[in-house]
Amino acid sequence: MTTTTEARPAPAPAQSAPHRERAATSPQDAGRVGAVRRRPVRERLAAVAVPVRVSAVRRVTPSVVRVTLAGEDLRATPALGADQYFRLLLPRPGQQRPRLPETERWWPEMQAMPADERPVLRNYTVRDARPADGELDVDLVAHGETGPASAWALRAAPGDEVGVIVQDTCFAPPAGTGHVLLVADATGVPAAAGILAALPAGTTATVLVEVPTAQDAPDLPARDGVEVSWRVAGDAGSLLEDVAARSLPAAGVYAWVAGEAALATSVRRHLVRERGLGLHRSELWRLGALADVLAGPLGHHAEGALA
Repeated sequence: MTTTTEARPAPAPAQSAPHRERAATSPQDAGRVGAVRRRPVRERLAAVAVPVRVSAVRRVTPSVVRVTLAGEDLRATPALGADQYFRLLLPRPGQQRPRLPETERWWPEMQAMPADERPVLRNYTVRDARPADGELDVDLVAHGETGPASAWALRAAPGDEVGVIVQDTCFAPPAGTGHVLLVADATGVPAAAGILAALPAGTTATVLVEVPTAQDAPDLPARDGVEVSWRVAGDAGSLLEDVAARSLPAAGVYAWVAGEAALATSVRRHLVRERGLGLHRSELWRLGALADVLAGPLGHHAEGALA
């Protein structure tokens, strides 16, 4: 589930916007309801589906499968780091490779395809990108055979053909951010790792993570000023309680939350109602919600500056 929020003494009414629409109030505008900060202008990535092949598969933890995708078109795709995401297009049963849309208007193209030919689409964070090698890695949490992407990850083998649409990032802390709060379940760990690696020098962070088993301990970059705490799902307490127990600086805090809808929604409500953040956008994936299009772990993203 993905949202943006801004903490202010008098938060503006909740607003929702598409995942890639960005708007947040900067710290210097705190208290000015409706003051909007725009992300610095950058040339938009061409959202075009390209064919790729699986080049490697390995189990990195009991619950996470890392798949390396390779293709010549990936050499021209910039590695943006942080929580850069992409859309994974999988073949339908009986197809050797997915039928890919051919233009940047990929969404209406897909909707116009017959249902039995339309690729299965999921959204994932780029775990690592190597444009010089034409490769990217993706970590998939294996939920068994309950969903198309999880089932595909368990069966993926070198040579398998899929498609990707590599896109942008969500993480966009305002100028003046001094501390970042990252909250994630296993699906959000790749994005949290990318964000930590991209933090400016001098920015501190609190990272709270929930994983399926103790053997799934998150692999996150070690940095000065970064506190990482993780728990196992099902243990006493909850990730929400961990968030509520944390003291945060009174100003300059940017919060980012990624996880399945039930977890993400509860944390979002706490941040909005108890910490004074104002919601800007929301997208979600739900455990067990297996729609062929749109469902997928984009994460719930709460961002803004406490004032």
